[in-house]
Amino acid sequence: MLAKMIRRPSAGVTLTEVMVVLAILGVLLGLGAPSFADMLNRRRVQMVAETLSNDLAYARAEAGLGRNQNVNILFEQAASMSCYTIFVAGVFGNCSCSRPAGAACTSIKVELRTVQVPSSMGVAMTVSDVNPPNQISFVAPRMTSSTDGFAVTVAGVRGSKLQVQVNAMGRVSTCVPTNGSFSGVPAC
Repeated sequence: MLAKMIRRPSAGVTLTEVMVVLAILGVLLGLGAPSFADMLNRRRVQMVAETLSNDLAYARAEAGLGRNQNVNILFEQAASMSCYTIFVAGVFGNCSCSRPAGAACTSIKVELRTVQVPSSMGVAMTVSDVNPPNQISFVAPRMTSSTDGFAVTVAGVRGSKLQVQVNAMGRVSTCVPTNGSFSGVPAC
């Protein structure tokens, strides 16, 4: 009879203990979610800036080493995307990066590459004031830029910004615009 009166401790957890753990996890996730979203947006800005930088260097190389023709990059911005097309100019036709890749240029203009960055990604590209608007050319065979001080700002919806610049010699560099911070990237 004495053995029946001695209770053994149960091996489970109570509903109260589960609720306390869930409340603590909810608070911790609530604190960490904004910083995770910022980190994700910063990485997307960095990825787009690196792709643009590599593509500008590619266009420069094509102008002098590959095709020995002027190579152009045309930028566009619409509500649904930011984009650019790298192409070799022909006499007739036009290019628009808002068309699908592979079909961005018509007639005898030769499309080399088209990149589209959807607005849903939270990143947009903005070209500095240049003439002709939203376009840069690399002049063959010297591989120099047609526009001194050409710059594209890659900005995220959460405030991250990088700027990709091309100097008169055609060299491409990436920097952080005024009042910005991006670890490992120099200021402009």
